[in-house]
Amino acid sequence: MSSSAALSLANARMGSAGDLRAWLEREGALEPEERAEVSLRLAEFVALRASLRDLLDASIAAGPFPAVAVERINEASARVPRVLRLAPDGSADAPLSASPTPLLLARIAWSAIELLGDPVRAAPRRCGACGRYFEATRSDRVWCSNACGNRTRVARHQARRRTTA
Repeated sequence: MSSSAALSLANARMGSAGDLRAWLEREGALEPEERAEVSLRLAEFVALRASLRDLLDASIAAGPFPAVAVERINEASARVPRVLRLAPDGSADAPLSASPTPLLLARIAWSAIELLGDPVRAAPRRCGACGRYFEATRSDRVWCSNACGNRTRVARHQARRRTTA
């Protein structure tokens, strides 16, 4: 699961168990048999996704976080204890014993807490072209990707050409 799991889930389409399974595959999360089990718990992912979006929107607007959304993120985080240990090879290891769904929800919550709770980290934004959430690595960044920026600039250029013609 990537460090931007919270943004990935916030941007994901979650209309069905198939959508959840496809998202899990794209993220490389879990083994195929675990994905099938987790995809049956769609409601938990939809609820967490709604809370993530509420928190991201509040962060973008520089407003206070909604208490219900904060509670849901903290609840998902607390479902699985997080214990970091140093492995003999020098890597950080977090041995956790939990079933796949609570563990995955907790990892997403941890990602959201790291993203929204660190004032030094890049600010979350919403793309001006497609509406997806992204981490702004520069203060003037308004698009999630070069493709969205290019589409917007081309559309602006074509609109100017139409008005002058």
